[in-house]
Amino acid sequence: MDLKPALKKLEESPNFKAWNKKNKSTYFSYAFKIPQEMGSNDWQFGFYNSKKDRITTFVIVGDNIKIRPEEEIFKKEGTKVNEIQLDKVKMTFDNAIGKADEFQQKNFPKDKSIKTIAILQNMPSLGNIWNITYITEAFNTLNMKIDASNGKVLEHNLSSILSFRKE
Repeated sequence: MDLKPALKKLEESPNFKAWNKKNKSTYFSYAFKIPQEMGSNDWQFGFYNSKKDRITTFVIVGDNIKIRPEEEIFKKEGTKVNEIQLDKVKMTFDNAIGKADEFQQKNFPKDKSIKTIAILQNMPSLGNIWNITYITEAFNTLNMKIDASNGKVLEHNLSSILSFRKE
């Protein structure tokens, strides 16, 4: 199930409706998926509370919807968490992965992906993007920021996993 139908399913669920009534100052801030570890209909959706600077995550696994307790958000100090403008998201998850695969094969053919991490988010400088990271057979990470409206690769970065080690 693609992002928009999955989000609609969540928003129509009794659990979400009850939660949403009590959390009016929240908005949809991210969607997350690791295709190798999650079923095709599985998603994680995050809703940000700007008053509390905290996030609530809904986990969809098959027909089950679980809500995780509200938690602190992982972000740089002073960074604003933007709302995803769903009407501007034209690229489906599969289209975004297709664009990322095409980019990887053309520009980094030796860096074949063994794991994919995909996040839909709205970055202040780039707008609505699919932030896709491949962990590769060569122990590299290839991160691509793909415009969610037109599929253009806006930024990319290849780095060694070993460079993340602290000395």
